Amino acid sequence: MTAVGYAATARRRDVRPPVRPARLLFSWLVSAVAVLLAATLLPGLDLGSPAEALVVAVGLATINAVLPPLVASLRLPYTVATTLLLVLLANAVSFLLIDAWTDNAVEVDGLGSGLLAALVVTAIAMALGEVLGADDDDLYSLRVTHRLARRASHRVRTDVPGIVYLEIDGLAMPVLQRAMRDGNAPEMARWVADGTHRLVEWETDLSSQTGASQSGILLGSNEDIPAFRWVEKERGVMMVCSNPDDCAEIEARHSTGDGLLAQDGASRGNLLSGDADHVLMTVSRVSAEKRANPGYRPFFANGNNVTRVLVLFIWEVLLELVAARRQAGRNVQPRGHRGLRYAFLRGGVCVFVPDVTLTR
Repeated sequence: MTAVGYAATARRRDVRPPVRPARLLFSWLVSAVAVLLAATLLPGLDLGSPAEALVVAVGLATINAVLPPLVASLRLPYTVATTLLLVLLANAVSFLLIDAWTDNAVEVDGLGSGLLAALVVTAIAMALGEVLGADDDDLYSLRVTHRLARRASHRVRTDVPGIVYLEIDGLAMPVLQRAMRDGNAPEMARWVADGTHRLVEWETDLSSQTGASQSGILLGSNEDIPAFRWVEKERGVMMVCSNPDDCAEIEARHSTGDGLLAQDGASRGNLLSGDADHVLMTVSRVSAEKRANPGYRPFFANGNNVTRVLVLFIWEVLLELVAARRQAGRNVQPRGHRGLRYAFLRGGVCVFVPDVTLTR
């Protein structure tokens, strides 16, 4: 978001990433190395020769530019689950297509081997990309988003700039100031240094937790939300701010129809929607996840996003299982239950939800 001065005329800028042939070639080379290493590790993936790895890398990039966007354009119920599975299938099919279209460039034993190859190639390419600085997924996703926006049937053209509200739970002002000082929040540090923005401290009232804070910020009222969970004696029920039904009830009680995100706003990864027209993974509107949701299209249109998230999800689960084992070995007290279910929950919350809601 471009920073503007107070009382200055706001202008909208379209960020169109340039096509850099040298950078594109470099990313293909990195992908080729990943394919070559995967072929040495996986028994179900064989290359005709090491030089064929580049042919496979270019073929994968070409198919990824066509097949996942087509899958993402389908309007399917339970969009996250159904489209994720279909894009995973498309990634596996990509290897089979290259096997069929080329003369011994690559041989894949079957669909399962193709899926495993896609995951291993992605994992290796991610590691190489971090080391060599060859991660262009953000630029690619931005190009895909522009293409999808041009084809959208309900586009709204406007010169009025929008506002992005980012909530970070439990972020104290001294912590943010330290992050800006140490270079961990460089963009916000630049805004303040340029004088276009001010850093203003905000204190929550009681109760100082996400449900009450979001209700106050997004809906204009946090009345009768005394805690994250509480018992309503007159009804004999417990209300919990992370429960979908309870969040829907909280929003129904406090919404007047003109919340902060009303009038074509979007809610991403919130407890409450703020009366937004477009929602992704918002607890109070979880029923919307059962219907087709075109908001996920930019994420799923890049097949690398799906394999990347799955690889990171598996890694996060492994990290949790190791951490839980160490905690039990050291007999750390007190400690909560950290079984397999919690490990999968951690992977979903720490990897899947942020990546999907940010829509790379």
